[in-house]
Amino acid sequence: MKKLVVLWCLLTVVACTPLKRAQTGLARGIAGSEVIKVDGHEVYCSEGKVCSEVDVLSIAVEDRDGGQVRVKLKNRTGNTALVQIRLEIRSADGEVFTETRPENVAIPGTQEKSYEMRGIFKKGASVRVIMNTAY
Repeated sequence: MKKLVVLWCLLTVVACTPLKRAQTGLARGIAGSEVIKVDGHEVYCSEGKVCSEVDVLSIAVEDRDGGQVRVKLKNRTGNTALVQIRLEIRSADGEVFTETRPENVAIPGTQEKSYEMRGIFKKGASVRVIMNTAY
């Protein structure tokens, strides 16, 4: 009986990770995630709704160590949009150098807004802007 309980516990622990990955994949499939290229950098939207309401017009960087990153956003809707934005600075092979904390950004209806982060860029790297729905 002990062996059966140990086997069941082991299978439960091993099966949790694949089940969680499947659940996450299914949720992304329903909500729709998007990856968009802007100015040679990448924008990732966890929900397609975020990228359909808020457009990333440009991503400008100071190409030096400790440079500034500026992301220009435009609200496509008539209502104020609240998005959560996070930046990743990545090397050419995809290694993440720096990842910022998520910040909520409010963009008035049909207007543009710049989101700036200073001192995080690495020379020759690329930026990945991660946008989520803010709660």
